[in-house]
Amino acid sequence: MTQYVILYCYALYASLIEVFLSKKMRLSAILLFIGAVMVLGYRGIDGVDTPNYISFFSDIGTKNALDYNMDTGFYMLSSFIKWIKGDIVFYFICLAIISVGLKIWVMKKLSPAPIFGIFILLGTYFMSLEANQVRQALALGVVLMSLLFVLKRKRIYFFLLVLLAASFHISALVFIPVWWLYELRFSAKTLLILVSISFLFVFISLVDTFQYGVKYTVFWGSFIFYKLENYASKMEKVGFSPIQLWYIFTCFLFVFQKKRINQPSYNFLLNIFVLGVVMNFFLNSFSYMIRITYYFLAVEGILFSMVILKSKKIINKLFLFTGVAALIFFKSYKYYLSNLEFFQ
Repeated sequence: MTQYVILYCYALYASLIEVFLSKKMRLSAILLFIGAVMVLGYRGIDGVDTPNYISFFSDIGTKNALDYNMDTGFYMLSSFIKWIKGDIVFYFICLAIISVGLKIWVMKKLSPAPIFGIFILLGTYFMSLEANQVRQALALGVVLMSLLFVLKRKRIYFFLLVLLAASFHISALVFIPVWWLYELRFSAKTLLILVSISFLFVFISLVDTFQYGVKYTVFWGSFIFYKLENYASKMEKVGFSPIQLWYIFTCFLFVFQKKRINQPSYNFLLNIFVLGVVMNFFLNSFSYMIRITYYFLAVEGILFSMVILKSKKIINKLFLFTGVAALIFFKSYKYYLSNLEFFQ
């Protein structure tokens, strides 16, 4: 566990310098990248799903590899890595270089405070995705890269990247509608009403409805049907948690900053984030399905970077920075405690 704490503390320190002293932290981005890759590469069996990836990698090249039902792109990437070198540490390092590298690169492109954005993104998803749900972590990196082409209005590149992400984890297809969010302009009132209404679903179970509807998805193809059936068989209501209050707070904060920042990119990312929060509340009944909202919620770090750098009062910056740092710490610690046997 020590290595995760060290990474958190260094990212916190670098973010502090970047936000409050307005210093460029290029070296810190490189050090965070190297540190994250090394931690992931040499993590051993840390992570709930890590043993599955270890056994899958060892079975590549045999008939047993097909039993894991891995997405095609991920299977091909893993096979290529094994062709180069059949070492599990090398395998995890290669996956980490791609996944973490994409996220850091996108943050440097889109976030005015990239280290702070990286701190929020990796602080939120490092243990749960990068060291656990590896396929979705890769898909998330590619999906975030696709945002650059939405902003440049390059339709073909965007859709190709989403399809590439879906080849790592089929759930990335949910990101396709994002292309049309760029030109949509919602009033602050409309956005907040959507969030408020969706919050009601936190207290309503949709499990039975979903399980009933899954049987009709067989016409969408056997792979998608298998995935949905698997999710339906593992339902466990997430329930109300303080993180949902945080989402409400951030939605209100980002919406109220909309006019002050007044940038097309901010408006676009705000639409994505609000959609993610609405989906998160709506899918609160599904402990597995709720993970598809990560693709949308991952822009939180970019939005926070824009907001915190626009804050002129030091007390406001300090309040926001402290709140973010504390939340990331408690989320990571809670995840660690709930999966204690999988992290040493």
